[in-house]
Amino acid sequence: MSTQQIVFCPDRETSDWDSISKIINQALQNKHFSMVYQPLISVNTGKVVGFESLVRCQSPEFGVIPPDRFIPCAEHTGQILELGNWIIHQALLDMKCILNHGLGDICLSLNVSPVQLLHSDIFELIMSLLHKFAIPPSALKLELTETALINNPQQIAKAFDAFKHEGVNIWLDDFGTGFASLSLLRKFNIDGLKIDRSFVEGIANNDDDFTLCSAVIAMAQRLGLHIIAEGVQTETQLQILGQLGCDVVQGYLLGKPDTLTNSLKMWAS
Repeated sequence: MSTQQIVFCPDRETSDWDSISKIINQALQNKHFSMVYQPLISVNTGKVVGFESLVRCQSPEFGVIPPDRFIPCAEHTGQILELGNWIIHQALLDMKCILNHGLGDICLSLNVSPVQLLHSDIFELIMSLLHKFAIPPSALKLELTETALINNPQQIAKAFDAFKHEGVNIWLDDFGTGFASLSLLRKFNIDGLKIDRSFVEGIANNDDDFTLCSAVIAMAQRLGLHIIAEGVQTETQLQILGQLGCDVVQGYLLGKPDTLTNSLKMWAS
């Protein structure tokens, strides 16, 4: 069978989603989903302080299906509930393995969908798995994009409050790319922000990107929030972010997403 990556036409989104939905069903049934982990690196120490968990789909028929194609489809069809449950279970099981390899002060960043928060028992699932695997709730960071906060903000805020009451951290992902107002930072009582890679990419040669990154980092510091910059690819970007006071960075310069086995070989030593 072909391993060519599937190509979707942007102007045929509905029919595309029909095709992707079938692939998602096959992948769930035949275990074609897998998890990879990208290291989060302290700017001050250069040490790994956590991993972001990322799901991948490798179809025997179509090859690699990009997450930015199958995740929106899964949210649209409701398949994100089953897929999300699998991701949560696998990521926390892997987190237990990470902790068992001596990486004690490590956090795990886990992306969640508003569909999961609104239409599933995600709170009960996560808390039961944290207890089962003996993972401290403070070692888990739940990430949600700021665009996702616009719909049903009251329900999502209620779900976040439940997690925070148990010690789980709440982070806002891709900050600056959505339409959330600054008041939402207060409403959702978040712990940290992730600066989107699109701003980091131009930080060294675009005055607007530099100004935006500088402003976000300064604002986060004043609000007592932690901050992570995504998509760091050059030493110059890393140096500038360090000078601006960014806490943690991730990107290909520091480590690409990799399997649990390879991540442990690289970082557990």
